[in-house]
Amino acid sequence: MAIVPLPRFTRLPDAERRRILDVATRFFAEEGVDHASYNQIIAAAGISKTSAYNYFDGREDLLNTVLDDVGSRLGSVLGTWQPVETAAEYWSALAAVGDQLRRHVAENPNDLALINPAFLLREQGAFLVWINDFVDNGVKIGLITVRCDRELLVSATAAVLRAGDARGAAQLRAGVEPDEEQLWVLIRNMWGTPRDQPSR
Repeated sequence: MAIVPLPRFTRLPDAERRRILDVATRFFAEEGVDHASYNQIIAAAGISKTSAYNYFDGREDLLNTVLDDVGSRLGSVLGTWQPVETAAEYWSALAAVGDQLRRHVAENPNDLALINPAFLLREQGAFLVWINDFVDNGVKIGLITVRCDRELLVSATAAVLRAGDARGAAQLRAGVEPDEEQLWVLIRNMWGTPRDQPSR
């Protein structure tokens, strides 16, 4: 079962919850999810240890709350996959989603720093729903021809996309423009996309 913040935190005014989460997000983004100090975070947020333990069931609870918050924002940017009828429309819609995500992480560098753990360490229902719809649409219009179990296909696609996101995020943090075409060559080969179909 997912860990959630304690009721006293959820009852705080929206602005105060946002302030505490913003401080914690900055620390986890800058120091890393494995190294950020719980005591330093609550001190920077200006709350006592007693208050902190009334809000969160320890460091892991705070981290998961932050990652869920980041995941929620990224899910809102991702939106829902809208079915299309042609390969050209498919790749165009995908490019538009990619542009939206790039703009978001450019404006929110802490979300960029935490995108990988947010997708890997926490349940990402919205992300998996998007992948399911994305894959189903690709099958329907003939871009995905490989014959295999649907659940395996969705899981494999999600895993490759997460790996690509992690690599791209690391490159962006290093000031390098990611080469996304490598990712999509890999995915098209995995999908068995016909060579005569328009590519991304």
